Amino acid sequence: MEKEFKKIQETINRLYDLQTDHLEAFKKKPVPDLEKQSAERSNEVAKLMKSVNGFVKMAENKSGTTTESMLLSLNGKISTLLDQNKALETKVHEFRNGIKKSMKQISKGKQVIGSYRSSTAVSNNPRVISVTN
Repeated sequence: MEKEFKKIQETINRLYDLQTDHLEAFKKKPVPDLEKQSAERSNEVAKLMKSVNGFVKMAENKSGTTTESMLLSLNGKISTLLDQNKALETKVHEFRNGIKKSMKQISKGKQVIGSYRSSTAVSNNPRVISVTN
């Protein structure tokens, strides 16, 4: 049982480090690779879920203060991961909203630039001046 507990702790530590790196990527890189980050986190979360489910099934058969302390410890660490995940989710939403805002500004800029062109400047037809009255 302690072997499985250590395995869970290692997975939690890897996930914590991974999420920390992903949070730092927003500071270091102008455009972090969100798809890659999401895939990496999904893999680690799947491993964690599998390990925790196996551990809980084993813990159902055993009782005692050691088992309870292990479960409480896991609960605290997973709560920390969830808080970190919420911070990461907030960063991703802010980043995507910033991109949407920039795209709208670019679109408006294109429209404004297009409105400065007169229809005669766009056409290359020569003008004729009539001198007869």
